Amino acid sequence: MDPLILTQNWLLGCVKRNIPPLATLSSKDVLHLKSGNQQRNKNKMVCVMRVIKKEARDKNVWIEKLADWTPEKVMVMWDVVSPVLVAKYLKNVKRPKETAWSNLFKKMSDASAFDNRRKKRGKRQSDSLG
Repeated sequence: MDPLILTQNWLLGCVKRNIPPLATLSSKDVLHLKSGNQQRNKNKMVCVMRVIKKEARDKNVWIEKLADWTPEKVMVMWDVVSPVLVAKYLKNVKRPKETAWSNLFKKMSDASAFDNRRKKRGKRQSDSLG
């Protein structure tokens, strides 16, 4: 699944397959899946979508209310955000439009795109002590 499909599934789901938007699922909703990786994958998807949301907000193309997203609005947002993602995280990838969302996650992780609140909180406390 590429990042565009992840974004569409995250915001819209799939009516044809009776799948709700992934953004509405909690960890309890994936407990029945046998693979232990399912929750880990959901967490990684959350991280990727958090970065996409931040970039979309920066470009003023993010819609806060989940119910207001349509396929057209997702594509408008994606057309604005995807060049930013390619420039920041997929520079050296030969076919960035074909990369899997999990590869984008790895590239984002390598680039320290995910804000680690625990580390920041600990650093602020140690900075204030010293």
